[in-house]
Parts: sequence; structure tokens; C-alpha cells
Amino acid sequence: MSCAYYKVATVSSDNTKEIKIVLVFENDTIKVSYIFWAKNGAMSFDIYNKLNVPLYFDWKKSAFIPIDKMMSYWQDETNTVGVSTSSAYYLYGGVISGNNKSKSKSIRQERVGALPPHSLISSNKYSLVPAKTSLPIQSFTLSNTPLRFRNFLAVSTSEQFDKDVFYIDNAFFVSSVKKVKKSKLESFVAGNAFYMSIQ
Repeated sequence: MSCAYYKVATVSSDNTKEIKIVLVFENDTIKVSYIFWAKNGAMSFDIYNKLNVPLYFDWKKSAFIPIDKMMSYWQDETNTVGVSTSSAYYLYGGVISGNNKSKSKSIRQERVGALPPHSLISSNKYSLVPAKTSLPIQSFTLSNTPLRFRNFLAVSTSEQFDKDVFYIDNAFFVSSVKKVKKSKLESFVAGNAFYMSIQ
């Protein structure tokens, strides 16, 4: 029965290295660790600042790029969160209604984000595979893979991005897809893999 099986996809990369089944990019300034394990995959990564000064990220210029289509990590929008409160007064066992108050707070994502020295931030915004998309069960090379994607980050030691600007461009591709029994899925959990339902 198809419901008793999943597909497990393995992700490979030419410009990251595998460390304990997690794909890692690292230089003297920064360490980026990727974990894709989720249903339909997730562009999930941790960024660690190795410097003694803050690092800044331009999230508008940074992007998840599946098959050459840019999906920015920043949108020029404001989200409004509403909060409602009510109060009641207790008098000799009875309840007297008080004031009902509602207020809202607008939250705007910052285009430039700061990462303090020797600290870490995480991102998990996009799925790797759109819903109802099927990947064939076989092995692949970079030239025939059904899914390739990149993580592009614009970084600087200056909040104004007027000096010390550099870019990280990590590229990945699905190198194999295999059919796995649902009961065995846990044994395939890895940062460089993800799973999908068999449709």
C-alpha cells in the first residue's frame, strides 16, 4: 500500500562539506549549517558569527533560489497582531463586567538584521518541494537532477553595507530518491535528507 511508504531524498553539494550528516559552509568569519529534514524538505539553516564584531545581513538581497527563481528572505510588509483583553469585578459572589479593551501592534520585519559576536540565528522560511510535486525514485547528477537550489546571503560588518561586504552562495541538488517503508523512516533522519509522501 502506498500509504505505508515514503520517498526519502538525499541532498548533495559541491561547496559545503558534510559533518555528522549536516551540510556546513565555513570560513574565518561565519559558519552556516544546513538541516533539510522535514516533510517536503525545508530550507533550514543556522548562521554562527565567529567574529568579535557584529555581522549584518541584507535580507532583501539574500534569497532562497530554487531552480534559478529568487525568493527573498525579506518582504516589504507590516503584520498587525491584535490583542483583546477584558476585565471583570467580583462583588459579594456576583460578577460585574468591566472594560473590554482591544489593541493592536504592528510588526515590521527589518531589512537589515544584526548578528552579535559569537552568537547564532536560525532561519526556516521555505519548503524545498511544493505540495503535490513528485520526484522520481532514482539517482541523479547535477546535470539531470529534478531539484537544485541555492542559499544566497549578503553579509557585511557594516550596518550601512558600505564596506567589508561579502556574499555566500551555497548550491545544492537532490542526488537520490529512494522508497522507504514508513516503519523504517526514523532510521533515515539526517540533516542532508528530507522525506515526501508517495502520491
